[in-house]
Amino acid sequence: MRNKNFVLTMIGILSAVLVCLAVYFSSPPEKSEPPAAVSVCRLSDIALQPLSVDVPQPEFSQITSMVDPNHAMTPADPNQAMTPAEPNQVTSQAAAVKDTFKDEPEAHALYEKMIETMRNAESLSYKGDCGNCNYTIWMKKPNYFRVETVNRQGVECGTLVGDGDHLWIYWPSDRPHFSSEDRASYEKKTASKVYMKEATPIGRHSIGHKTGLLGAGMGMTIIDPSTFHGYTDSLHPYLDGVRGWEIESIKGHECDVIEVSFMKRQRIWYIWLSKQDHLPRKLKEVVRVARPIIGYEYWSDVTINAEIPDEKFVWSPPAGWQQWTLPDIDEKLLKPGAEAPDFELLLADETTVKLSDYRGKIVWFYIWRAG
Repeated sequence: MRNKNFVLTMIGILSAVLVCLAVYFSSPPEKSEPPAAVSVCRLSDIALQPLSVDVPQPEFSQITSMVDPNHAMTPADPNQAMTPAEPNQVTSQAAAVKDTFKDEPEAHALYEKMIETMRNAESLSYKGDCGNCNYTIWMKKPNYFRVETVNRQGVECGTLVGDGDHLWIYWPSDRPHFSSEDRASYEKKTASKVYMKEATPIGRHSIGHKTGLLGAGMGMTIIDPSTFHGYTDSLHPYLDGVRGWEIESIKGHECDVIEVSFMKRQRIWYIWLSKQDHLPRKLKEVVRVARPIIGYEYWSDVTINAEIPDEKFVWSPPAGWQQWTLPDIDEKLLKPGAEAPDFELLLADETTVKLSDYRGKIVWFYIWRAG
């Protein structure tokens, strides 16, 4: 009898479990509510967002909110709204019309005010940090300048001096070796006790194009210091829009943030302009190629119209030093009729090409500087 009751009890329990399971599986699944979008301005200005290699990506079904200015974002579903990310977003894809934005007069005026401030100053000095090195620059009207550099290891590197008529570049120890020159000749003859000298017509020379020769690990500056002397950046004809971002604070300076677009955002500048003097405190440049090139600069100790002694801009070569120039590129060119050596190159779309693939055919080899 007890066994019979036990069996009936077990049958009842199993029946109840089966009924619960049937009800559970027959019910429609609960719909999860999507996260709310963050409300920010100028939603329509962001047309294309890139993939990030720095931060975890949200699910594509989510509405993406604002992220850190130095990161990129994954695109949300095309039918969903996206809030704009902060400055410095970039995609490695080719620039298209949908990447562009309408020029904002107020933001453009901030950019022009920066240029005007530099050109109207009688003197300007600041310290720059470009990641690989630190530099200090002094400039004075009409055509004086000095740039001193220190690499990341704290070693003093090249110095550039403009005395009004010429620029001089010299190095406190051995100068850097450049790939276009013969290594043996460099080591035996020109590694040390050499200097460079060039004419500097007012408004027609570029300090930024010379900083890469100083051997401190820096390339061109984002804003060319020679803007102070009336130089117009070679990118200026290709500027097609400026827009503003939210105000940010950089090391105690309240800054207007602007984005400057060149060639449909193939090259982008983000500039944090101090409200105090209308000059940068932080800059970021993005060049949109297969692997975007991103560079930063920070300005500090910015001083306008201070007295700078003329002696700061004077230099003459010590006894025994010799003038040196970069090798003429023509010396490295193949002579007409010579067989070209084979080579393999990485293209902008990340595929490779070998010259030998075109053996027996006429090849037009054209190299340009992207952006």
